[in-house]
Amino acid sequence: MARFRPLHAVVIVTVVLGAMVGAERLLSGNSNRYERVAPDRSGNVVIDTAAIKPLEVRFYRFLNTGSQEVRFLVGRDERGILQVAFDASENDFKMNRGFHAEDGWIVNNKCSTSFHLAEINDHPSGCAPVPLAHHLDGGRLVLAENDILNGWRYFR
Repeated sequence: MARFRPLHAVVIVTVVLGAMVGAERLLSGNSNRYERVAPDRSGNVVIDTAAIKPLEVRFYRFLNTGSQEVRFLVGRDERGILQVAFDASENDFKMNRGFHAEDGWIVNNKCSTSFHLAEINDHPSGCAPVPLAHHLDGGRLVLAENDILNGWRYFR
């Protein structure tokens, strides 16, 4: 009869942890839904928002030449106002789960707390997405690289 060795325990623990991490990633709803954006020569990220319809939310992944990655979302509420925020909250950013959109609501993937899309720029609570400074230039959203990098701490 074969003996149970410490190597067997290490293999079992590794397989179980791998399965748990894989299941968490699958269930979090964050897989490949981000559109990649980068700063232009002037240090701005410019996004054409004309195609974003009311109650629609799009997710973006900012990556600069220094490999600093920041995820954020852009949505248009029912009044037509753009709402822009990091894909992280003050309370839950260490878990790296972010948010998803459901019919005009932004839902926290950790605790399923939901926030009306129209409230996002107002930062309703510590569980809500952290607002991202922005300005509009016609039908284009302009984000300064420095403003985006202010949220890098949520994604390290």
